[in-house]
Amino acid sequence: MKNPSIQTKFIVAFMAVGLLAIALVGIFTSTVSNQEFQDLVIERLTSEYSAELIDNYETYGTLFGNDHGFITSSSIDFPSFNEANQTGIVLALPNGGILLGDPAHPSGSFLTGSDIQNAKVVEYDDHEIALLFPSNPAFLPNPQEQRFIETTNKAMLYASLGAISLAVILGLVFTRTLLRPLSKLSTAISNVEQGKLSQIVESTSNDELGQVIQGFNKMSAALTDANARRDQMTADIAHELRSPLTVINGYLEAMQDGSLDMTKERLAFVQDEVNQLNRLVDDLRTLALADSGELIIRKSEININNVFAHLLQAYQLLADSKNIELSFANYGFNTLFADKGRLMQVLSNLLNNAFRHTEPDGQISVKAYNLSDGSTTFEIEDTGEGIPEEDLPCVFNRFYRVDPSRQTKEGESGLGLSIVKAIVEAHHGQADVQSEMGKGTTFTITFPMNPLS
Repeated sequence: MKNPSIQTKFIVAFMAVGLLAIALVGIFTSTVSNQEFQDLVIERLTSEYSAELIDNYETYGTLFGNDHGFITSSSIDFPSFNEANQTGIVLALPNGGILLGDPAHPSGSFLTGSDIQNAKVVEYDDHEIALLFPSNPAFLPNPQEQRFIETTNKAMLYASLGAISLAVILGLVFTRTLLRPLSKLSTAISNVEQGKLSQIVESTSNDELGQVIQGFNKMSAALTDANARRDQMTADIAHELRSPLTVINGYLEAMQDGSLDMTKERLAFVQDEVNQLNRLVDDLRTLALADSGELIIRKSEININNVFAHLLQAYQLLADSKNIELSFANYGFNTLFADKGRLMQVLSNLLNNAFRHTEPDGQISVKAYNLSDGSTTFEIEDTGEGIPEEDLPCVFNRFYRVDPSRQTKEGESGLGLSIVKAIVEAHHGQADVQSEMGKGTTFTITFPMNPLS
């Protein structure tokens, strides 16, 4: 059995609310109307009876119109009082003695004090001659009242039908307005499920539904971007693998068919290409572990000055060969709580990047200092050619190169800066870059507050 749609549920809910409201209004109106009409009937009957009693008193001079001194329906003509007294109006003397009663107040008995207080006094020449007590007045409307009741009932019926119709119409309008963006969202979700990731659903509202649609649009954009980056990364990996594999395959085939002699120099060149492949595989594994949150970070107390001394020794020969001034300075704490191997990898990647982009007679400086919140910051600054402003947001992307012509001729896999960002963020730190064309570039990496400080 097919489940009812949301539109059907909304319409049923509107009708239910409408019917409930109509029922409550009807009950309230009926109760109030009946009470009002009952009061009107009592007022009308007592007025009519009072007039008849006064006329009778004027005719006989007393309510006791027979020799026995007691009024009866046969001795005095009271047209409004029949023998069964079906009107529910009790006739009593001023002292409460009942002349014409009903089953609840039989003739010959007396009214109670509260009954006397609720009774209407009939006066003649400023003298009380009788009491009229509404014991259980029958609702006997006259023709005019009956027509009014019928008209009121018809009006309530028409109003009820109109309210139900209005509830259905409002339900249709409301649900169509509400479900239109939901329908678009459902279609977009179905398209995403089929692999069509680029889906944008229009929304002009900022309510809960609008926020859901905005969230979906952001998710769709993120999926589209992730898919594009995945495709680009796949193509980049294939390209990075193809270049050394082509070289290796070419050398091996030439050596096999005898067109090239197998010399130590050529084998060393092939070995370099194999090492490049190994570096690429290691870099990809590092990023894969970082993406999955499985990158192992073994923190320990690190002496920053010792790290700088090691890096200076490792890179001084390269700096001298390129006539580049290399300097290290620590203006902060002597210790840092981090993974020493990963820190060395980060600083080495940034130094390698600086040397690739700094011309001879340039300068490269590495500084460490502390921020007011206790975090430790490293700055790697060079006097290279700089990075265009439009490229700055992309420098940490995988396989991104500001100068595509460099490729891997200097051992660059295109993943060095991506690994820097991944390792720093695995320490819950932050990596940033600032650059100005023709003046140089400054990479800044910040590690959280040192618990050993």
